[in-house]
Amino acid sequence: MKILFIQQDVFKNYGIMILSAILKTNGHKCDILIDSLEKNLVERIESIKPDIIGFSITSPRYSWMKNLAKKIKSEFERPIVVGGPHPTFHPEIISEDFVDIVCIGEGEHAILELLEKLGNGEDMTKIKNLWVKKEGESHKNPIRNLVEDLDSIPWADRDLYRRYSFLRSQNTDIFMAGRGCPYNCTFCFNKRYNALYKDKGKVLRRRSVLSLINEIKKAISANRKVSSLVFCDDTFTLGSRNWFNEFLSRYRQEINLPFSITARANLVDEDIIKRLKAAGCNSIRMAIESANQHLREKVLKKGLTSEAIVNAATIIKNSKIKLQLYSVLGTPGETLDTGLETYELSYKLHPQHAWCSLMQPYPGTEIMEVAREQNLIGENYRFEELDSSYFSTLPLDIDDKREIVNLQKLFQLGNVLRIPKSVMKRLIKLPSNRLFELIFRINYAVGIKRMDALSWSYVVKAAMRSKGYFTRQKSIKAA
Repeated sequence: MKILFIQQDVFKNYGIMILSAILKTNGHKCDILIDSLEKNLVERIESIKPDIIGFSITSPRYSWMKNLAKKIKSEFERPIVVGGPHPTFHPEIISEDFVDIVCIGEGEHAILELLEKLGNGEDMTKIKNLWVKKEGESHKNPIRNLVEDLDSIPWADRDLYRRYSFLRSQNTDIFMAGRGCPYNCTFCFNKRYNALYKDKGKVLRRRSVLSLINEIKKAISANRKVSSLVFCDDTFTLGSRNWFNEFLSRYRQEINLPFSITARANLVDEDIIKRLKAAGCNSIRMAIESANQHLREKVLKKGLTSEAIVNAATIIKNSKIKLQLYSVLGTPGETLDTGLETYELSYKLHPQHAWCSLMQPYPGTEIMEVAREQNLIGENYRFEELDSSYFSTLPLDIDDKREIVNLQKLFQLGNVLRIPKSVMKRLIKLPSNRLFELIFRINYAVGIKRMDALSWSYVVKAAMRSKGYFTRQKSIKAA
């Protein structure tokens, strides 16, 4: 059987690469198309002739998927399966005419079983993790246990994206050491995900050091252009300290390439950073979200103290590892003063990249319920209204909204040019304008390049192909 995955973003999707690997290992064929890189997507689909078409989407990509899936349904009689975070929490989209199958949670074994039964002409309506529509009736199946042994899953299929020269030319590659996050941030899907899998296995899981090291070796030997790695785990420093120490020791001896990770402030100490630095870690991404303790602890439920944030950032910067700090403005309860408080903390910590986004309360998250309770967003807010970018607009009707959005646009510029809070406070009083948007995009590109050691050529190409990443998309190209 042949499955065709379709995505909107111009970045490699690690989850799809894993699905492709397990399917190919079992004799199936997989291909992928990136909508924004195709001149005529429908013609390309026709030339590939898939047996089934798959989407893996987050909530901001729902509108894009909906429009495209409708177009595909009008042109091809092929089943469409939709997985990823959005259908995991909103499987009721199975009622839509353009969706035939919904995959909930981890999809490797469910998708494999689906293709096996589809190829053999067998009944597909009883596969765990899937909601399947047949003759107008939706068959809703329970989820299976989490995959306990991550080493049992084939390594990511790094040939999947080879049709795109833009991605072949990348000098970085992505890896994951494990799965799961035990924290309960109100804006994130992990809280509900963990509840979904209650009593279904251990949420936080690690691959063996040997498996991860061997996968990296194979990947860099197959692509000599790779000069740095990105570990895209939610929090790389979670889990066993023995595993962590063994991996870093072997990585230094056997791989010895620069790499970046995501860390959590309360899981950073002098010893961890010293070992990361010795192994070749050259950049760390860390989220503070808000400097205001009430917003961070009571609204976002981040579980971080201001002391932990300052301590972690100081240790990282003293080690000469580059630091990217994630902040978000526009949280329910945000005021101009709390927004400037976050700016002031970032200014004080002075990271190489002061990433700042605007709050997007995705349906199904706790933060959405908070926003509704405070009448900051309409009761009938629909998926179709979700912005495809968390950089462009703020959907919540909070006080000082214009100033807060302006602050987000100038956040990184202020960090680079060392604009004090008193001056920034005057700048953001100006009317919103295109110059602020341009300033944001330029500084975002500079920050990403600085953090990930990317070439300017790659950064420019990525920006040209990722316009929807920064701006609200008013229409979706389906062909």
